[in-house]
Amino acid sequence: MANSLYNQNNQRGNKASGSSVTLNVGGVAFSKAKPHTQVFENSQQVDNTDGFINILSVSGTKGTATVPSIKAFCVYNMGDVPAEIQFVYQEWKNNSNTDDANSVDMGGGATVNRYATMILPAGDFFYLPHGRLIGYNADASAANATTIENTAPDSNMYVDSGADLDHATSATMGSDAAHTTLNLESGHSKYFKVGDLIRIENEICEVTAVGTGADLANSTCTIKRGLFGSTAATHADDVAIRLPFFNMYADFDKYSVSQTDKDGKFRAKNFFGYGRTGDAISDGVQAGSVGIKFYQAGYQELGLAGITANTNSGLAASTEYKFNITVDGGSTFSNLTFTTDSSNLNFGGRNGVLNKIQDALNVQYYTSGNLFEKKVTVGLVNGDVRFTSGQYLSGSAIALAAPSSGTTPFGVGRLPAIANVEAAVAAKLPDDTIYDKETYDASPNKGAFMYDDGQGNLLGAGSGRINYETGEIDFTSLPNAEFVINVIHKSAHAGGVNSDTANGKNTIQTIGARCVNPKLNTTVKVIAFN
Repeated sequence: MANSLYNQNNQRGNKASGSSVTLNVGGVAFSKAKPHTQVFENSQQVDNTDGFINILSVSGTKGTATVPSIKAFCVYNMGDVPAEIQFVYQEWKNNSNTDDANSVDMGGGATVNRYATMILPAGDFFYLPHGRLIGYNADASAANATTIENTAPDSNMYVDSGADLDHATSATMGSDAAHTTLNLESGHSKYFKVGDLIRIENEICEVTAVGTGADLANSTCTIKRGLFGSTAATHADDVAIRLPFFNMYADFDKYSVSQTDKDGKFRAKNFFGYGRTGDAISDGVQAGSVGIKFYQAGYQELGLAGITANTNSGLAASTEYKFNITVDGGSTFSNLTFTTDSSNLNFGGRNGVLNKIQDALNVQYYTSGNLFEKKVTVGLVNGDVRFTSGQYLSGSAIALAAPSSGTTPFGVGRLPAIANVEAAVAAKLPDDTIYDKETYDASPNKGAFMYDDGQGNLLGAGSGRINYETGEIDFTSLPNAEFVINVIHKSAHAGGVNSDTANGKNTIQTIGARCVNPKLNTTVKVIAFN
């Protein structure tokens, strides 16, 4: 298998190469295949010297046998005698769920690095799906820190980043709405990343470059001004710089809360303000910890039983009926009008009563007024007639009432009088846990969540992508939907790969090798994918 892995990726001139690993145990096959845009290969003959020969380093600085990050790697002993493989990594300190501060255990002041070795027999190999490896100075999880549970995004659709605008170096933001250099208080540029959206009062800007933050003069961001329907303006000294998370598929002020659009799409450049630090340590969110749960729509039923599509409604033929309806707490739409068919007075069928009501609702969805772009569906559910909001908002609701004028259908035929219609059911969040009806065993309500697979993919009750370092999220789920979020951040394993910070590296730093046999040499090959 190691040879086939090598052969598959030893093809020069291809833009993308793939890794493929297969394991058969007792007739059960485990396999993984994944494309990679960059492949690093290094074969190194090693002897029995006590010191290890470096075969791979991880760093953002280019160098010999160096890669910026590892998405997967394989180490293969090509020789006839065993090799000893060494991993160098940093030791992180258990710091009461705040590993972003004082994160690295100095080990008595000698070094932050730790060393682990293993024996790799002749002709054997091992494969790891990533290079994220740390030591953790506690018998506890290094991926479990600050936990956010079933929390609605801030209703302002922004949070304070911790950075403030500064006029000490340049007052241009106070007098020039076209200036593209954002001067910040000393060190505050470290809060931002290229591609971020920021909100300065009511102006939305995009960060295109970030200063080092080493001092006041270098605490700057280069920005694009007046985006997403906002207007470039002047801003006073010390104004807070905010991280916004409005839906980027619309202008910043289209919605009053963070929600999907009518197509179910949502995008933001950060994860609702979570997972951002000013020291680049424990930055980002924890891969595999994301869970997003959407509201269930509000509805109202008539309170009937045993109704089918073939049940006669009892309404009169070719008759105009009216009723009032209020959707999602808005203004009442008075006298919604439908006319029964001349022959089909059943609840169901192409020209049945429910279809006539649905047609009337659909017309108003596209017509300016109290039902404009407010989807409502009417249908049979468990033998009853149900009116359901098409918006999955926290305030999603249906309220039926007798018409202000005209002929009411309530109290006619099979339809109950308005006073006897069942009470409306408000929008709610699904439960986190479900219980078996027979055994009452509890299990997670997996179907209620959109979750991530630890590789940036969003699955389940929606689909999309998430960037663990920046928190940028882009997904499609229910239309016009509010949601609550679950995530872990400030953990040692959070965010993207940090290979260059002096203290706080969360990836293998080097892989070394030596030969175990004092009289012979062996050759070790490392294949790293990025």
